[in-house]
Amino acid sequence: MRLRERRKFRTTSQLYSKTVLLNALRLLWSVCLIWGELGTFFWSLSSCRWPDAQLRDKRASTRKPTHILLLSDTQVQNPRSNLSWRQILHRHIFSLNLRKNWHVTLKLKPHSVIFLGDMLAKGKDVLDEIEYQEYAQVFKSMFLTNPEVSTTFIPGNNDVGMGISLAISKNVRAHYIRAFGPSNQEITIRNHTFICLDAPGLVDEDYQRSARGKDFEDWTPVDGGPVQFVQGIEKSTNPRILLSHIPLARPDISSCGPRRERGSIRQGVGHGYQNTLGKQTSAFLLRSVQPSIIFSGDNRDYCDYTHARKSPNKIREVTVKSFSMSHHIRKPGFQLLSLSDPSPSVKSFADTPCLLPDQSGIYYSLYFPVLILTTVILIFFNASKWRRLQVPNMTSVAVSPSSPRGSLLLRTNSGVWSTNTPDIPASPRGTLPILRTPKLSAGPTLRAASRPATPRGGAPLLSPILYEQDDEEEDSMSPTHYMIPDIGNRNQEDEWSSREDENSDEEGQFVSAPPLRPRAQMGWTWTWTFVFSGRRRRMAVRIPAVKNITQCFDNRKADLSLKRRGVLECTLLDLFNVLWPPVLAASIMTWITFY
Repeated sequence: MRLRERRKFRTTSQLYSKTVLLNALRLLWSVCLIWGELGTFFWSLSSCRWPDAQLRDKRASTRKPTHILLLSDTQVQNPRSNLSWRQILHRHIFSLNLRKNWHVTLKLKPHSVIFLGDMLAKGKDVLDEIEYQEYAQVFKSMFLTNPEVSTTFIPGNNDVGMGISLAISKNVRAHYIRAFGPSNQEITIRNHTFICLDAPGLVDEDYQRSARGKDFEDWTPVDGGPVQFVQGIEKSTNPRILLSHIPLARPDISSCGPRRERGSIRQGVGHGYQNTLGKQTSAFLLRSVQPSIIFSGDNRDYCDYTHARKSPNKIREVTVKSFSMSHHIRKPGFQLLSLSDPSPSVKSFADTPCLLPDQSGIYYSLYFPVLILTTVILIFFNASKWRRLQVPNMTSVAVSPSSPRGSLLLRTNSGVWSTNTPDIPASPRGTLPILRTPKLSAGPTLRAASRPATPRGGAPLLSPILYEQDDEEEDSMSPTHYMIPDIGNRNQEDEWSSREDENSDEEGQFVSAPPLRPRAQMGWTWTWTFVFSGRRRRMAVRIPAVKNITQCFDNRKADLSLKRRGVLECTLLDLFNVLWPPVLAASIMTWITFY
């Protein structure tokens, strides 16, 4: 083989080595994790822009529009909940997704942020004030904003409860007010009046009114309740924007527009929730507030509906998508609202929705297929190499009579042996000749005979001679059959060492038994014994020790590990070897970026 061919063969072998394969798979997983954990979130907002273009040609002043960010249903989990390991894992993924969503959303640099209720997932179940404040602090630490960005909150049914006893409701609402501010409030931003309504409290008061059979005109409102707040709104020329956690009533067959993922908002009520406000309550709000637009939440999915009124002005209501992961929707979202100075002739506000990545889709559409592909590649590679390792080495060893003291000669397996094939002296510490092993067979014994006067160019071994066994024959299990001539060792100048000749016996010596292989270090083992079909069964799950894992990862011992462990176990260890570096790097990067 020429030098160029040998170099080409060596390069090709290195390209198809296990190290190159594992590094290529690590690179693939690094790209997938960086894209799935970081890139896709920033890419999702590449087409999300403030709707300033709708106001640019219509606003009267030269001031830039004011940007309002509307969020709904963040549903932060309670850290004190007693959960199983699966629920803890789900909570970690859920919280990490919220942090990612909030991190990329802040890149839009809003001037004000308004949360449309359900900031907490289990706030209504927390009765202790200290625990509620700690719960609220977890939310605030997750949704940090700059000091110059104003933040407004309105209560949701999961924050203060709904349909619970009056005593519990008062305590929970008191905790909410201390943590987030007033439940009913009126704020002004860029000459626009925002009516922040306590929708769960309005539902509770509506049940009390209906139980007494009174209309809103005859009803004496609860002191400090939402009805009293709505009735006390002062008339103003500024446009009014109504904010309610629960959507207003509408027909069940009403459409929510093409941006909704599935279904529509239908009337429904249950323990602690109500899909929409009542018809009379909705009419009371539209008549009393007279809003220019309504923003609501609670339904998790997007909905764009226009309330028909007898007056020429129709009122549009936008139900903002959930900002958190939910099984109701695939992609979370939020709403952008731009405000300009009001003008009696033109519209002074514009809004647009934005979508966030599908977290479940990242796992099922990206990570899972790549995991299957990686496993298949590793199984194919290990199975192919395991089959190659099962092919025996055809190199033959013979004793050359012409060499001194019966030195070993090596016959290579490259090509057919001929009389011109050179004899390669082999060290006795290398490959030993194939020795005869005793067998418990009743037939004749085949022995290879050779004549000392065989010429140099002749065959080293003649055809086997058939010897008949008789009772007087020496014991076939005698150790003398397994003696080999002392062939000594060669020095650096390829000459037989005289020291070995002096210490060697004239008759020969026994072949030393191979040393015992140390037992592999065992890792942690979990065993489960049970009875199935009348027989006792045992199932064991063993985690390999670190020493065994590193031995399988060592390419110099990969072949030995593959032969000893098998294809399946080495594939699992290779899969772990591929995954842990990129997963660890992505986890560190995620922690630094979002925490």
